[in-house]
Amino acid sequence: MNHTAPSEAPARAVGHGTGARRPRRTRRLVLAGACALVAGLVLTDRVAAGVTEGRMADRMAARQSALVAAPDVSIDGFPFLWHAAAGRYPQVEVEGRAETQDGLPVTAAFDLQDVSRKRGGYSAAAARAAFSVPLDALAAKRGSDVRLTGRDGKMEITRTVMGMPLVVTAALKLTGDTVTLEPTAASLAGRALDPANPRIVAALNAVERKIPELPLGLSPSSVSVDGNAVTVHSEAKDLALPART
Repeated sequence: MNHTAPSEAPARAVGHGTGARRPRRTRRLVLAGACALVAGLVLTDRVAAGVTEGRMADRMAARQSALVAAPDVSIDGFPFLWHAAAGRYPQVEVEGRAETQDGLPVTAAFDLQDVSRKRGGYSAAAARAAFSVPLDALAAKRGSDVRLTGRDGKMEITRTVMGMPLVVTAALKLTGDTVTLEPTAASLAGRALDPANPRIVAALNAVERKIPELPLGLSPSSVSVDGNAVTVHSEAKDLALPART
């Protein structure tokens, strides 16, 4: 009897350890399966969003002849498939490159909020848009000796007059659909000039520019300039987004 007792104790100990490991192994397998399922659902959701974004980009490129390539479309909101089934997207962002009739390059960016499906297309509860034209492209239209620079929210125009640099600083104004320049400072070869000089005012009036018709029936609301570009801004509410032209 004394010889068999020690052998039974280890056997019971081994059996108890194996039983404890099995539930842990099962929990790990279940957790791994759940993680794989969630990852698969997320991947499927993102793939569906990517396909829809691509289709939207292709339709926009087909409708807008000014675009030089299909735009980039980003649809926010997870899960995408839930929003797609409901026909409502919290936010849609679009960025594309276009060209005006006279060859100016334009970068257009749209931020559409609360986009929902409507009869005949979609609508956005609110929309912001920005259309930017590089300053060097605008300068090239005025001549090879003209340089445009954005500085402190104003435009600095530099050109050569009788071999001397003429620098005019102007504020941008939006009147209806036309951008005008209002001189605020001027100098010739470093010597200050009166910015209200009739010749300076007339020269700036000659370069006022009418904004081309904006897409989706948008109207310009403001204009700004930074170091690289002039940007026309537009805001709208309850903006209609037709499915086709």
